[in-house]
Amino acid sequence: MVTTAQTASSAAARSAAASWRAAVIAAAATCCAVSTIYMTQPVFPEIAASLDVGPEDARFVFTVASFAYALSFFLFGPLSDRFRSKVLGAAGAVTVAVLIAIAAVVPGFTAFALLLAAAGIAAAAVPAAMIALMPRIAPDGLVGVFFGLIIGATVAGITLGRSFTGVVAGWADWHKAVLLLAALNVLTAVLMRLLPAPGAADQRVRKPVGQAYLAALRMFGQGPVVRLFGVGALLFFGYLGLVTFLTYRLQGAPFHYSAGAIGTVSLIGLTGVLGAPLAGRLSSRIAPRHVVLLGLGLVLAGVAALGAARGTALLVVGMLLLFLGVFSCQPAVLVLLARAVPEERRGAASSMYMLVCLLAGSAASAALGPVWTGGGWGAVVATGAGSVALAAALAALGFRDSTAVRDNTAVRDNTAEGSGSR
Repeated sequence: MVTTAQTASSAAARSAAASWRAAVIAAAATCCAVSTIYMTQPVFPEIAASLDVGPEDARFVFTVASFAYALSFFLFGPLSDRFRSKVLGAAGAVTVAVLIAIAAVVPGFTAFALLLAAAGIAAAAVPAAMIALMPRIAPDGLVGVFFGLIIGATVAGITLGRSFTGVVAGWADWHKAVLLLAALNVLTAVLMRLLPAPGAADQRVRKPVGQAYLAALRMFGQGPVVRLFGVGALLFFGYLGLVTFLTYRLQGAPFHYSAGAIGTVSLIGLTGVLGAPLAGRLSSRIAPRHVVLLGLGLVLAGVAALGAARGTALLVVGMLLLFLGVFSCQPAVLVLLARAVPEERRGAASSMYMLVCLLAGSAASAALGPVWTGGGWGAVVATGAGSVALAAALAALGFRDSTAVRDNTAVRDNTAEGSGSR
């Protein structure tokens, strides 16, 4: 005879399985969308030759795409708290697929850049929607882990973008790689139909859209939130600036790597897929601030190794430490951020965080151009290390009130639950 306890246990197991299945679909969709932003990095010379521009001019395509992608988190952040994640995410994935498929066959460089900028806008809808979905579907005690899955998916997306086109270019050409990425985005749009519809707990009274955007802007006046934004911006300025110019470093002496070899080396970034969920779990056991500091320390060690690398062994070590460190601290930052804002603004806060991080990374790809020209790889490494060191200093000095933030947020959440707001 089936008891009430057994029935409840079985229902809980099915609910947990459904949550994990949804999280895996969300991670896959995020990975494929993010990959389209970075897909030009390993094939800058091939794009330049195909579209008849200078090799360094091809970097402009990544700059405009990443800027458009970053800025669009402000557009989709508040919307992610208002619209169904499966609809917003699928619409973004399909739009990305159409735009990059056209870009793969367009003959002119200007049209190519404009199409990728538009694709960058659409791509932001996917991670914005999926990040907002995570705290709504995560089982108790696993919010950090689920955040980590999406952060890990962005790692995989960056890695896929930086490696896939390079590897495919080694046996075919970069056009085919872009078309294959378009097909993958269509597939994830189909899979997103399986994501859960919002339950009664998510049917909240929502303010007008204009007020949602004003609330998002007001976050930049909240001390704890701004400090977290600052950590992310400094980290991504150093990290993405370094990674962008790593392509040029590996093409020159002493490495002389081909596009295929650069793509293969970039696969090391998949270590972040493991580091992010583990760090998310660790954030539920120790202070998230400590996880952030640990991650930033790994990043600095990775930057130092890449700066000193003259062969493959130290290059691999540097890449491992860099990616593991960057994406180990990200889930912990998101956990702190979720504690620092009201529940109904967590999606917007996460998207605003992604906005400042990616804007900083995009700015680095442009700002470090003169640094590369004037001082070479050593100057780029020094600048990146300085930026990450500032992030570590801010993390060490700026979160002394994190316990208070957590306690105050818990009070808000409990009050909201007691009043039926969720």
